[in-house]
Amino acid sequence: MELNLNRADFLANHWQKKPLLLRNGFANFADLIEPELLAGLAMEEAVDARIIRQVNNGWDVEHGPFEDYERFGDVDWTLLVQAVNEWFPEVQELLSAFRFLPDWRVDDVMVSFATENGGVGPHLDQYDVFIIQGGGRRHWRVGERASNLVEVCPHPDLKQLENGQFEAVIDAILEPGDVLYIPAGCPHNGIALEPSINYSVGFRAPNSAEWLAQIADQLLASELSFPRYQDPELTTESPSYQVRADEVAQVRELLITQLHTAIGADAITRVMSQSKRPLAAAENTLSTNELLSYASTDMLIGRTPGARILRSPTGELYSNGEILPQLNESATTALLELRSEQPLAHLDQILGDRQACECLVELIQQGVLYLVQEVADEDDS
Repeated sequence: MELNLNRADFLANHWQKKPLLLRNGFANFADLIEPELLAGLAMEEAVDARIIRQVNNGWDVEHGPFEDYERFGDVDWTLLVQAVNEWFPEVQELLSAFRFLPDWRVDDVMVSFATENGGVGPHLDQYDVFIIQGGGRRHWRVGERASNLVEVCPHPDLKQLENGQFEAVIDAILEPGDVLYIPAGCPHNGIALEPSINYSVGFRAPNSAEWLAQIADQLLASELSFPRYQDPELTTESPSYQVRADEVAQVRELLITQLHTAIGADAITRVMSQSKRPLAAAENTLSTNELLSYASTDMLIGRTPGARILRSPTGELYSNGEILPQLNESATTALLELRSEQPLAHLDQILGDRQACECLVELIQQGVLYLVQEVADEDDS
């Protein structure tokens, strides 16, 4: 999956700044999932899916799992399925084209199937997104950020722009392989001209309240001792019901000071390393010796879609909200670059180091990594 993009120019002139249309961004692009498989996935209980449709000049939203689709008709609706990359390796591979952006910012790959005239209406997203056009065509209009845009809710589960009006800087029909980059906060609207599939690679951008809540959870879970509020210079000048400005300032300073400590930086990095959804722990206990015995087999190892392994500014490794043991540089590099499935035997930088091997076992147990038996090609049997 090679994205035809000048990365330096994109980061300097477009990332979080202005929209961009890449014609033939993916050359010879072929759909990574068939509409029938996407529809089948949306029938599963564990999958986050919804259908947005226009009904009698209004809008309706239904959440999955779905049992059938006949009642929706042939036009005017869109099926959106979140985190399809966590279910289909082919869709997960799409993320490899965006590795020039921070791993911790990657959210998931949402896939949408739209019937003719299907869409979700003019709206804003609070995250950056690359939209890759699959089979079919869609007409997209994209504008730049504007202060006068007002959001309304035509349905409790749907936000759109009031009156749907905005000045478009991109107005184009996307063909298979075309890529549209839309920065957070830019208005946009896509309408299917025929049955079509889109792949949306989203990048998370937590707001300040979300950051504070998640960092607080990490600090509380650490069971460490933290500085408490103190007011030794308290006077009787103010009535008991009055909150003074200096008291508010002291609380604010207490919080800011904590974030500036090494413990605060650790909590922030732990939050960055967490997956969007909880990872499923391994069903069976694995020992280090057992893992080493698999190195002489055709066992494959890969990183679970949605899992993150990050390196902090000071060199420590983090994953799944935890700090990992300090490893030698070659083992660290091998672990960080382990994304798509590869033969376990190829990880000699890790398997040859007992501590690194133990770390690998722990990551498998947590569900960050997984082992799978290689399936022989039928043509080779």
